[in-house]
Amino acid sequence: MQYIDELFKAIGAVAAIGGGVVAIAYAIFRKFGEKWLDTKFEERLAAYRHSQQKELEQLRFQINALLDRATKLHQREFEVMPEAWAKLNDAYWKVSAFVSPMQSYPGLDAMSDAQLEEFVSACDLNEWEKTELLEAEKKTDYYIEHIFWHRLHEAKSLAREAHVFIAKNGIFLPPEIKSQFVAVDALVWDALDEHEQNERYKAIPRDSKKQQALRTDAPEKIKSLEKVVQGRLWNSQHEAL
Repeated sequence: MQYIDELFKAIGAVAAIGGGVVAIAYAIFRKFGEKWLDTKFEERLAAYRHSQQKELEQLRFQINALLDRATKLHQREFEVMPEAWAKLNDAYWKVSAFVSPMQSYPGLDAMSDAQLEEFVSACDLNEWEKTELLEAEKKTDYYIEHIFWHRLHEAKSLAREAHVFIAKNGIFLPPEIKSQFVAVDALVWDALDEHEQNERYKAIPRDSKKQQALRTDAPEKIKSLEKVVQGRLWNSQHEAL
């Protein structure tokens, strides 16, 4: 506006003295008009650059936030996956051994008193069960019947630990990998539950479909999951390098 005011003042002065008003006014307009246009251009350019700078800073902030989030998520996945793998493996092997039809037990009825006392003192039965075992007529049968529930408790503890860990930390795993963990976990629990129900209700004939599924389906799933986990962890190390 300053240049416009100066322009009209100059034109007014020329008009007052007369002579060649149009030509002089045009020359003055060119002089002041160019300055005004240059000023406006610089103002617009500065405003545009400022706007672009703000957008760039905002974009840089968003990118940094996304990268930071991705890095933290990747790190959490790197921590969770081997732990989930270890816990699921412990549960799988413990339950597989527990539900296996091939079980062996010591022949307690054939032991000497000294051997029996040493064995009983070191076994996992409760104290009251140990007392009853020593007094039982068929000691091997008593031991097999009662040790089952202690082994069940141990197997359930490991299976529960793996299940809870996967349930709590599965959000940090890629969905396709989490689904593989969940699939093996389901096989473990199905077999364990079936075996418990058979013993609790003395089922005859005993159900074995889910236990058989653990023996036939789980090994391949475990092997496939191991390959995925190993590949994921080693790829993560290479990316970090």
